[in-house]
Amino acid sequence: MSFLEPDAGQNHTEWKFGTWTFYANIPQEIKDLKVIENAKSIVDFAIPQRFGPHGTHYYSFVTREYVLNLILYFYKEYKRFPHGDICIVDNWYWKSLYSGGRVFQSRKRDRNYSAGDWIYLPTLREVKKNKRIINEK
Repeated sequence: MSFLEPDAGQNHTEWKFGTWTFYANIPQEIKDLKVIENAKSIVDFAIPQRFGPHGTHYYSFVTREYVLNLILYFYKEYKRFPHGDICIVDNWYWKSLYSGGRVFQSRKRDRNYSAGDWIYLPTLREVKKNKRIINEK
């Protein structure tokens, strides 16, 4: 994940939040900007970016980037956006490798184990309808 600086070796999308600009890594195969922007709008609706102390903005963004990639990989496979309930598993983290890369690494079960958080992914139609209602106010 590039986060605050774009990584020339990765396909990424720019995500603006007020004065902040974050960079989310996305699948190399996804080039259609309309698909990417629609997927981002679904994520924005489902899990808004959070800011706060102790790296809240980072952890919020990592989760959002993860869901964005779930949506894009689903779109690549099925040529449509997923919708419905999904579980964001809380037992994964980014592990840095000696080679400079990063991978998801599973945490072992312990007394702080959490099964995950359920969120609802709306349809793209629901997102657009909600934006229309907000813009009419």
